[in-house]
Amino acid sequence: MSLTSQKPTGVFVRLPLSNEQLGKLLIPTRTFNERMISIGTPVTGGELRVSAFADYIPPSAIGVMAQIFEVSDRRTKSFNEPLVRHSDAQAQIAALEAEVVHLREDMDASKRKNFNAGYLIACCNIYNLHNEEGIAADILREAGITEAEVKALDLNEYDAEALAVIRGAGNDDPILKGGAA
Repeated sequence: MSLTSQKPTGVFVRLPLSNEQLGKLLIPTRTFNERMISIGTPVTGGELRVSAFADYIPPSAIGVMAQIFEVSDRRTKSFNEPLVRHSDAQAQIAALEAEVVHLREDMDASKRKNFNAGYLIACCNIYNLHNEEGIAADILREAGITEAEVKALDLNEYDAEALAVIRGAGNDDPILKGGAA
């Protein structure tokens, strides 16, 4: 299962808190979990080892905002918010960021393939419908589509025949040699 499809099980909050984060944390109309998520980065996966437990102290109990949490090494009725180590949370966030980069690369490749397919078929239609292989070749040349990308499209016979005529229409092949552009 990918990390991005998992439900958040914790929140990484960088300290010290800004005044804006403190304001969001102290909004009494939201649950504590909602307030923590609003100031931090949700972390997925249950692999983070709990290091301590926190007890939220409402501002009215302390008068000033000198201290918001008390910490205990064991869970009790009042100490029930688990805390994890910064390094563990950072590692989990780094894994998520790496997965996001990978997913974006896959999405970009898919967009490029879909664009190439539409562009190439439109050029084939210029030839098939208007017998304008020279114009189709000029337009196709502008796309920068490579030989490898054409092969990956798996054109039907109708479009493959049109592409062969388009490629032979001028002095230079409108399809680039080599791999991906």
